[in-house]
Amino acid sequence: MTDELKQVFVTPDGVQHDTKAAATDHLRRPKIKEALMAITDKNVELSDWLVEHRELVTDAFSTGTIRRVTKAEKKKLHAALEAIVAADNKDFAFIADNHEAMEETFRWPTVKRMDEHEKMQAAQTTIQEASNNPDLAAWSVENKEGILKAFEAGKVKRTVSPKAQEALAKYREELKEKKAQEAAAAEATPEAAA
Repeated sequence: MTDELKQVFVTPDGVQHDTKAAATDHLRRPKIKEALMAITDKNVELSDWLVEHRELVTDAFSTGTIRRVTKAEKKKLHAALEAIVAADNKDFAFIADNHEAMEETFRWPTVKRMDEHEKMQAAQTTIQEASNNPDLAAWSVENKEGILKAFEAGKVKRTVSPKAQEALAKYREELKEKKAQEAAAAEATPEAAA
């Protein structure tokens, strides 16, 4: 046994989670299911399937959309590359030697641009392959907006303080005035610059 402390997050129902995100997700599940039950006309089996396959359904609906590397993904990439460097394994020497360049230049592979109809066909195919149920796939595509809204249930929205909003508006107005003055000054003296 090692003398090591480990931080865990315990939800009110007594379930332990390693990360705050996992604990928050666990707390959101009943709210997501409740929102899905309203969309699915209280179909428990369908709601459970959607909750269990939330990531797959969300990814299916984002098919054909250009994907950007998020800050969280950059952190994960950084941690993975650091672990490879720390392993000091000669089989990973190329990655260890070039990890900084890989980290700076990483992008998701390009995807073919699709129109909305093509995106929905691709989403329907993905969901149908995962569920083996063409009716569920067609229903999911028809109810895309409601499903995605239900997946957001339980998320705490941060409110911006009125003081911050006023300060931002004031800053934007000052910036707008400054640009207008610079443009007016540039128009007034074009001959002098030439």
